[in-house]
Amino acid sequence: MFEATQLTIAPQLGLAFSDGDEFSTRNRRVFEALDFTLKDHPDAERVDKAIKKLVGSINGTIGALAELSNIPGMRHGGSLDWSTLQRQHARMLGGLCDTLISFLFDVAWTRAAGMLPEVTVSSYDDFELFNVSLDDEYGDIEIAGSTFQPSRVLFELDTTQYEAARLEWESEQEAAAFDREAAA
Repeated sequence: MFEATQLTIAPQLGLAFSDGDEFSTRNRRVFEALDFTLKDHPDAERVDKAIKKLVGSINGTIGALAELSNIPGMRHGGSLDWSTLQRQHARMLGGLCDTLISFLFDVAWTRAAGMLPEVTVSSYDDFELFNVSLDDEYGDIEIAGSTFQPSRVLFELDTTQYEAARLEWESEQEAAAFDREAAA
């Protein structure tokens, strides 16, 4: 999820990543580019600096979550007889991820429109495999006798969510391919 968040927010902040960038480096660059100042607060710069310090220390937590999710049996792969995290751990980790990602999107999307660079949205037809996967997962949507594809609806109504879901799907596909290669 964090990789999809990075890749979605980064263009909004005018950032580009190279293939060799480490996960924590990409996080750090996103955090540094975000504007946490509180408009009309007398200590706006101090607030920005303190929140960046807090978010920077959260980067270690995010790195640990990423490391944990890549251990076989923690997120995918592994054996059914291996021990795994208990429900309360999963709730805590899932809640932490959800809260951090929501926070990052809220900050990125609430920047003044004039501060955001122009972003080119991909074409719906460029991602046929993702669209088919989404459509298969959710099935056709019927409204008043008309039938719509879930992927098309999401793309047309919420491009940001479409891009985030697509990036997450691509990340999952890459992880699954890596697991297949490792098992072979």
